[in-house]
Amino acid sequence: MKTLLKGFVADGINEPSRMAVLVENDRIIAVEKELYGSCVADKIYSFKDEIIAPGFIDVHGHSDISILACPGAESKRRQGVTCEITGNCGLSPFPLTGKNREHLEHLYANYGIPLTWENFPEYKQTLADKKVNLRTFSLCGHNTLRAAVAAYDTQELSPKQKLEMAVLLEKNLAAGAKGLSTGLLYTPGCFADADEITDLMRILAKYNAVYATHLRSEGDHLVESLQETLDAALASGLTKLQISHLKTAGKDNWHKLDEVLELINQYRNEGIDIRFDRYPYVESQTMLSVILPPPFDTMPDRDITIALQDEAAREKVRNSLKNRPESDWSRWRLTGTNHPEWRKFIGKKYTEIPGNKVEAVIEQLTFDATTATIGAAGMSENNMLKIINHPLCMPGTDGNALPESTCFGTAHPRAFGAVAKLIRLKLDSGCSIGQAVKCVSSSPADFFNLENIGTLQTGKKADITVFSPDDIDSDADFIDPHRFAKGITMTMLDGIAEFY
Repeated sequence: MKTLLKGFVADGINEPSRMAVLVENDRIIAVEKELYGSCVADKIYSFKDEIIAPGFIDVHGHSDISILACPGAESKRRQGVTCEITGNCGLSPFPLTGKNREHLEHLYANYGIPLTWENFPEYKQTLADKKVNLRTFSLCGHNTLRAAVAAYDTQELSPKQKLEMAVLLEKNLAAGAKGLSTGLLYTPGCFADADEITDLMRILAKYNAVYATHLRSEGDHLVESLQETLDAALASGLTKLQISHLKTAGKDNWHKLDEVLELINQYRNEGIDIRFDRYPYVESQTMLSVILPPPFDTMPDRDITIALQDEAAREKVRNSLKNRPESDWSRWRLTGTNHPEWRKFIGKKYTEIPGNKVEAVIEQLTFDATTATIGAAGMSENNMLKIINHPLCMPGTDGNALPESTCFGTAHPRAFGAVAKLIRLKLDSGCSIGQAVKCVSSSPADFFNLENIGTLQTGKKADITVFSPDDIDSDADFIDPHRFAKGITMTMLDGIAEFY
């Protein structure tokens, strides 16, 4: 089966020019100025003003389990994404042992997918058997890895546990995992010291694999957290470092961006290939439990729900939240909960929700903390634009592959629109079409050593996105977050086309 695509081709390297791309089965077999389609192709698609580009790559996604429940991956494909890097922020669905399996089964219970595997090869085979409509490459999550050897409440690892963790990581890398991610804000990653991370980085350096990190702090201690990571990377010989969803959270920290970028440039000069990803929104989303006081701030979410069955524990949380300034409540937004009485307020700020705000939080966490999420305003629009227009920035949705319905919960609008919106903002800021395409295709493919995708060249996989540079955008918001992106005409994965 041969398919010919004719139009303006932005191949991930050059600016667009009138070309033709010939695909046979799942491979590109020619990219030329003139290809006489009637002679060589079974199907011909001619595009007038649209751009024929490599399929977009989402370098920071969380579709590890959602893609099994939603194999069509509509939220990703409809914004031009044909490939995702999963296993971010320290959370991956492997390796599974008796110490972490029950926790992860509970965490992912909403998707109704049994976790039948133990390791990365078995998980990868599950994806293949499901025939998911998205090319995925996995990072091994440090939180999952650490819990596989020491569960979720162990703060200091023994030498034996550190060795077991190192062995598990190396097995996953040898089996094809693309690197290691950390979520140092979350349990049990928050217990890891710099030495623990440095030792794991040394293993990554052997494989030229990526270390992707959700820093310990993205606000008040942003610079210190970044410095810790950079020093560890230099000491370990790490060659590839990705700062997850780079941001300066909180108005008092907005001025730190120039210092952060200068630090990154300084350590790049030491030989470390440092990149960062970003979604084009100024409201984040994370677990509601991050606003809790000690000892709840270091508990797994499932344990928080159990602990809050006790009235004394609820009173401790109540007293802490009562002292939160009104400015916090006005920037916090309920973005997810399974509590039947509160689901109708998803998308609303807590100041817009009737009743007692403190009791609302306690009820949501007591019902099920693993599904309770919060959006938080506090990022700078100017800093966001500076980050996404930086040549080291790559696109990240920080979201799951989901259907248009909310049957698996309600997403942050970035899950449906981040990559399309990022391209829109880059083009509106004066970026050329070729450079915008490179940002979402060949640049991430090069960083993650994805040899068969990322450019439109002979021999590459036929992963292609066709989009309108005038129309590409997203108007998904917190009230209607499952709104598909605009301006995507077609995506092709392994030579199979879908039109929108």
